[in-house]
Amino acid sequence: MLNKTDFIKAGIIVKPHGVSGETAVRLLPSMEPHELLPTFVYINIDNGLVPFRVESFRYKSDDILLVTLPLLPTPEKIRDLMDCDVYIAPDEIERSAPQLDRSKTLIGYRLKDAALGDVGLVTDIQEITGNPLFVVEHLKGEVLIPATEDFILEIDDKKRVITVKTPRGLLGINKG
Repeated sequence: MLNKTDFIKAGIIVKPHGVSGETAVRLLPSMEPHELLPTFVYINIDNGLVPFRVESFRYKSDDILLVTLPLLPTPEKIRDLMDCDVYIAPDEIERSAPQLDRSKTLIGYRLKDAALGDVGLVTDIQEITGNPLFVVEHLKGEVLIPATEDFILEIDDKKRVITVKTPRGLLGINKG
Protein backbone atom coordinates (compact mmCIF):
# COMPACT_ATOMS: atom_id res chain seq x y z
CA MET A 1 0.00 0.00 0.00
CA LEU A 2 1.20 3.51 -0.84
CA ASN A 3 1.95 5.75 2.12
CA LYS A 4 0.58 9.33 1.90
CA THR A 5 3.64 10.64 3.70
CA ASP A 6 5.76 9.67 0.67
CA PHE A 7 3.74 12.00 -1.59
CA ILE A 8 2.72 15.66 -1.71
CA LYS A 9 -0.92 16.67 -1.73
CA ALA A 10 -1.33 18.79 -4.87
CA GLY A 11 -5.07 19.47 -4.96
CA ILE A 12 -8.53 17.99 -5.37
CA ILE A 13 -10.58 16.75 -8.30
CA VAL A 14 -13.22 19.40 -8.97
CA LYS A 15 -14.99 18.17 -12.11
CA PRO A 16 -14.72 16.68 -15.57
CA HIS A 17 -13.58 19.14 -18.24
CA GLY A 18 -15.30 18.65 -21.60
CA VAL A 19 -16.25 15.24 -22.93
CA SER A 20 -12.82 13.90 -23.92
CA GLY A 21 -11.80 12.64 -20.49
CA GLU A 22 -9.93 15.61 -19.03
CA THR A 23 -10.08 15.92 -15.26
CA ALA A 24 -9.95 19.37 -13.65
CA VAL A 25 -7.78 19.42 -10.53
CA ARG A 26 -7.83 22.53 -8.33
CA LEU A 27 -4.27 22.99 -7.10
CA LEU A 28 -3.51 23.97 -3.54
CA PRO A 29 -2.04 27.49 -3.19
CA SER A 30 1.25 25.89 -2.11
CA MET A 31 1.55 24.28 -5.58
CA GLU A 32 1.22 27.51 -7.59
CA PRO A 33 4.90 28.52 -7.54
CA HIS A 34 5.83 25.02 -8.73
CA GLU A 35 5.87 23.32 -12.08
CA LEU A 36 4.27 19.92 -12.01
CA LEU A 37 5.67 17.21 -14.28
CA PRO A 38 3.44 14.25 -13.41
CA THR A 39 3.72 10.88 -15.08
CA PHE A 40 1.38 9.52 -12.41
CA VAL A 41 -1.10 11.10 -10.02
CA TYR A 42 -2.26 9.33 -6.90
CA ILE A 43 -5.91 9.74 -5.99
CA ASN A 44 -7.05 9.18 -2.41
CA ILE A 45 -9.89 6.66 -2.77
CA ASP A 46 -11.35 5.12 0.39
CA ASN A 47 -8.38 6.37 2.41
CA GLY A 48 -5.79 4.76 0.14
CA LEU A 49 -3.71 6.16 -2.71
CA VAL A 50 -4.47 4.71 -6.14
CA PRO A 51 -1.99 5.46 -8.96
CA PHE A 52 -3.30 6.76 -12.29
CA ARG A 53 -1.00 7.13 -15.29
CA VAL A 54 -1.07 10.64 -16.78
CA GLU A 55 -1.51 10.64 -20.55
CA SER A 56 -1.30 14.43 -20.82
CA PHE A 57 -1.79 17.56 -18.76
CA ARG A 58 -2.09 21.30 -19.25
CA TYR A 59 -2.83 24.32 -17.16
CA LYS A 60 -6.23 25.96 -17.61
CA SER A 61 -5.27 28.68 -15.12
CA ASP A 62 -2.78 29.20 -12.30
CA ASP A 63 -4.81 27.00 -9.98
CA ILE A 64 -6.52 24.53 -12.36
CA LEU A 65 -4.61 21.64 -13.91
CA LEU A 66 -6.37 19.63 -16.62
CA VAL A 67 -5.18 16.03 -16.60
CA THR A 68 -6.02 13.20 -19.01
CA LEU A 69 -6.02 9.86 -17.23
CA PRO A 70 -6.63 6.79 -19.46
CA LEU A 71 -8.42 4.96 -16.63
CA LEU A 72 -10.92 7.83 -16.32
CA PRO A 73 -12.11 8.23 -19.92
CA THR A 74 -15.64 9.55 -19.30
CA PRO A 75 -17.17 12.45 -17.37
CA GLU A 76 -19.22 9.93 -15.35
CA LYS A 77 -16.11 8.13 -14.05
CA ILE A 78 -14.50 11.46 -13.20
CA ARG A 79 -17.63 12.66 -11.35
CA ASP A 80 -17.41 9.55 -9.14
CA LEU A 81 -14.05 10.88 -7.86
CA MET A 82 -14.98 14.54 -7.42
CA ASP A 83 -13.64 16.04 -4.17
CA CYS A 84 -10.99 13.31 -3.87
CA ASP A 85 -7.50 14.49 -2.95
CA VAL A 86 -4.78 14.27 -5.58
CA TYR A 87 -1.17 13.54 -4.64
CA ILE A 88 2.04 13.74 -6.69
CA ALA A 89 5.45 12.19 -6.13
CA PRO A 90 7.95 14.79 -4.83
CA ASP A 91 10.38 14.12 -7.68
CA GLU A 92 7.71 15.20 -10.20
CA ILE A 93 7.50 18.72 -8.82
CA GLU A 94 9.92 21.47 -9.81
CA ARG A 95 10.16 24.96 -8.46
CA SER A 96 9.15 27.36 -11.25
CA ALA A 97 11.84 29.52 -12.75
CA PRO A 98 11.34 33.14 -11.66
CA GLN A 99 12.69 34.63 -14.91
CA LEU A 100 9.47 33.78 -16.75
CA ASP A 101 7.49 35.79 -14.21
CA ARG A 102 8.55 38.89 -16.12
CA SER A 103 7.14 37.58 -19.39
CA LYS A 104 3.89 39.59 -19.19
CA THR A 105 5.98 42.77 -18.99
CA LEU A 106 7.22 42.02 -22.52
CA ILE A 107 3.78 42.67 -24.03
CA GLY A 108 4.09 45.74 -26.25
CA TYR A 109 7.70 45.03 -27.24
CA ARG A 110 8.68 44.66 -30.92
CA LEU A 111 9.89 41.19 -31.84
CA LYS A 112 12.80 41.06 -34.27
CA ASP A 113 14.30 37.94 -35.83
CA ALA A 114 18.12 38.14 -36.09
CA ALA A 115 18.06 36.95 -39.70
CA LEU A 116 14.69 38.19 -41.00
CA GLY A 117 14.26 41.52 -39.21
CA ASP A 118 11.01 42.88 -37.77
CA VAL A 119 8.39 40.22 -37.04
CA GLY A 120 5.80 42.38 -35.29
CA LEU A 121 4.39 43.53 -31.97
CA VAL A 122 4.07 41.17 -28.98
CA THR A 123 0.36 41.39 -28.07
CA ASP A 124 0.20 38.57 -25.52
CA ILE A 125 2.13 35.68 -24.02
CA GLN A 126 0.50 32.27 -23.79
CA GLU A 127 1.73 30.64 -20.60
CA ILE A 128 1.87 27.00 -21.63
CA THR A 129 3.83 24.89 -19.18
CA GLY A 130 7.22 24.11 -20.61
CA ASN A 131 6.43 26.03 -23.81
CA PRO A 132 5.48 29.70 -23.34
CA LEU A 133 4.69 31.47 -26.60
CA PHE A 134 4.91 35.09 -27.75
CA VAL A 135 1.70 36.04 -29.57
CA VAL A 136 2.89 38.47 -32.24
CA GLU A 137 0.76 40.66 -34.50
CA HIS A 138 2.41 40.25 -37.90
CA LEU A 139 1.50 41.89 -41.21
CA LYS A 140 -0.17 38.65 -42.33
CA GLY A 141 -1.89 37.91 -39.03
CA GLU A 142 -1.03 36.45 -35.66
CA VAL A 143 2.11 34.32 -35.30
CA LEU A 144 3.28 32.28 -32.31
CA ILE A 145 6.97 32.29 -31.42
CA PRO A 146 8.43 30.14 -28.60
CA ALA A 147 9.35 32.41 -25.68
CA THR A 148 12.24 30.29 -24.49
CA GLU A 149 15.83 31.10 -23.64
CA ASP A 150 16.86 28.88 -26.56
CA PHE A 151 15.43 31.40 -29.04
CA ILE A 152 15.84 34.75 -27.23
CA LEU A 153 19.14 36.41 -28.09
CA GLU A 154 18.56 39.80 -26.44
CA ILE A 155 15.93 41.85 -24.67
CA ASP A 156 16.52 45.59 -25.02
CA ASP A 157 14.31 47.27 -22.40
CA LYS A 158 15.27 50.80 -23.53
CA LYS A 159 14.22 50.20 -27.15
CA ARG A 160 11.51 47.69 -26.12
CA VAL A 161 12.81 45.12 -28.62
CA ILE A 162 13.18 41.37 -28.23
CA THR A 163 15.68 39.83 -30.65
CA VAL A 164 15.18 36.13 -31.35
CA LYS A 165 16.67 33.49 -33.57
CA THR A 166 13.80 31.36 -34.77
CA PRO A 167 14.31 27.95 -36.32
CA ARG A 168 14.43 28.01 -40.09
CA GLY A 169 10.94 27.93 -41.59
CA LEU A 170 9.05 28.68 -38.35
CA LEU A 171 7.82 32.09 -39.49
CA GLY A 172 6.83 30.66 -42.87
CA ILE A 173 4.77 27.91 -41.20
CA ASN A 174 3.09 30.37 -38.84
CA LYS A 175 2.06 32.92 -41.47
CA GLY A 176 -1.64 33.10 -42.12
